[in-house]
Amino acid sequence: MKKKVGAILVIAALLLSGICFFVISKSNKDIETSQTLVVVSPHPKEFMIPLIQEFESETGIRTTIISSGTSNAIESIENGEDVDALWGGSILSVGPYKDYFYPYVSLNRAIYKEKYKKVDDEFTCFSDVPSILIVNEDIIGDTIIEGYEDLLKPELKGEIAFADPAKSSSSFEHLVNMLYAMGDGNADDGWEYVGKLIDQLDGKLLTSSSEVYTGVANGKYKVGLTFEEAAVTMLKNDKHIRIVYMEEGVVTTPDGIYINKNTDKLTEAERFVDFMTSKNTQVYMASELGRRSVRKDVEPSSLVIADDEIHTISVKKDRVVNSKSLWTDRFSAMYGEKNHE
Repeated sequence: MKKKVGAILVIAALLLSGICFFVISKSNKDIETSQTLVVVSPHPKEFMIPLIQEFESETGIRTTIISSGTSNAIESIENGEDVDALWGGSILSVGPYKDYFYPYVSLNRAIYKEKYKKVDDEFTCFSDVPSILIVNEDIIGDTIIEGYEDLLKPELKGEIAFADPAKSSSSFEHLVNMLYAMGDGNADDGWEYVGKLIDQLDGKLLTSSSEVYTGVANGKYKVGLTFEEAAVTMLKNDKHIRIVYMEEGVVTTPDGIYINKNTDKLTEAERFVDFMTSKNTQVYMASELGRRSVRKDVEPSSLVIADDEIHTISVKKDRVVNSKSLWTDRFSAMYGEKNHE
């Protein structure tokens, strides 16, 4: 950003060695947060570091990032913990909790692509996030993987990384994706496939989205169900992985930035939203981090394939939001039944 990409990357590298100074785990209760903007986020740390560094440099607002899965992040806000904003989590996953967030419409929304303008005021779209499959090229062998159906091949049993949809926003997105894709547009008809996929997991259900993409990248699993930018990050880290856009159809859902309605740092939180949706930030995010921008004045990322090369499918947003608990509960029940929990 500001044509200082090289400098930012150097800073990012330095920060990686001292990441504990501003990125903490959710379980760390000792850090002093009263004088900082506290942002909880499921984003990969490598993604957050350069953006937060530039935000602090430009605004002078000291920021503490709490690294946490989406469901735990929302739980912390529900419990009244010291959190000012949630950065990340799809609007479908966070949708059922809109009453916990402050309605703020950034001026940047005027420059959004049309489909991202039409969201509730409590939600600000940050980036567009396709669901994808990540494949480890070193250990996949001759197995061809082009979509969901290929995950049912016998040689992949126990070799698939998937997180609990009740705990991971990206896994819930995949649950929605497979219900509609494998149900031919009717989510109710996709549950037969979900049952078969659960059998293929062979009792291995992960607890966070990061376990999926790191597990595949490090060779623990042959294939995983994750989100595009996580796989791009692994590629940038020289991991031998491949990105697969499911041939049955891909759901692309924007993730968001959400301000806790009980924050006592509303001005700072609004500036955070404005910064992260500004042109400079979105240009850097697309060109260097592999995320798809929600702005119409930002060029598509060269790190990912063009939108028109993906077979995208649509979902019924209101139904998904209203069915989140029902669907995650049903998945948990099916998993428990098959694994005798």
